[in-house]
Amino acid sequence: MPPSYVSTVARNHRLTEHIIIGTPGKVLDWSTKYKFFDLSKIAVFVLDEADVMIATQGHQDQSFRIRKFLTSNCQIMFFSATYDEEVMQFAKGIVPNPVLIRLKREEESLDNIQQYYTLCEHKDDKYQAISNIYGGITVGQVIIFCQTRKTAAWLTQKMTKDGHAVALLSGELTVEERINVLDRFREGKEKVLITTNVLSRGIDIEQVTIVVNFDLPVDQQKGADCETYLHRIGRTGRFGKSGIAINLCSHLEANTTLKHIQDHFGKKILPLDPDDSDQVERLND
Repeated sequence: MPPSYVSTVARNHRLTEHIIIGTPGKVLDWSTKYKFFDLSKIAVFVLDEADVMIATQGHQDQSFRIRKFLTSNCQIMFFSATYDEEVMQFAKGIVPNPVLIRLKREEESLDNIQQYYTLCEHKDDKYQAISNIYGGITVGQVIIFCQTRKTAAWLTQKMTKDGHAVALLSGELTVEERINVLDRFREGKEKVLITTNVLSRGIDIEQVTIVVNFDLPVDQQKGADCETYLHRIGRTGRFGKSGIAINLCSHLEANTTLKHIQDHFGKKILPLDPDDSDQVERLND
């Protein structure tokens, strides 16, 4: 529902919709503060991205508060891309003795994605590498991940200036603006989508053949963020198709962050020289 929904509906108004979608905090407000619906009447409660809920302390606390209002007859479902011990403890805290359904291990999901790395010491070197690779292979559409909004904006401006059809998707956009950007990208109006981690999860666009990590994903301690890496490159190689992931990194990052990612997944990440036109063209094979 749009952000203006609360301001346009009278307090104690009862929702008639069968499905309600919101963050844990918003769901609590709608039910307990504004009385739009009764949580005790909920038949099915779905918590998506449970691992993210754990990482966001407020969401975790609010999820437990919601649980207290649900009846014993309510079916509760958790979805998470990871299922480490922390996720399992969170789940069991809300759903005792849950039924577990696990898909294939995350390592196997990388089998149809060719992974490469290109050594670049500066962002201008990275841009030149992207230009060489983009000009040497046949691509459907490309998603480029940057670590910060500032870098994403810089790269968007530079590629646009050089005549590329580029879209930018970052956290400061409204929901409506994000939807519009994604719709245009799906329709092929832009061939390159530059984004931050806001797009690393849950977006399926079949035409994406290449994912570029302009910046390697790192956590708050500047260590390798393997989970985000998996989500990012998983935007390609979907629907049974093959995909390509290209990581742009310095010599230091190649020996630290990238090595940690490679060791974590047990999948070889091969060197790619963007100045070697023959090697770049072989990516088409």
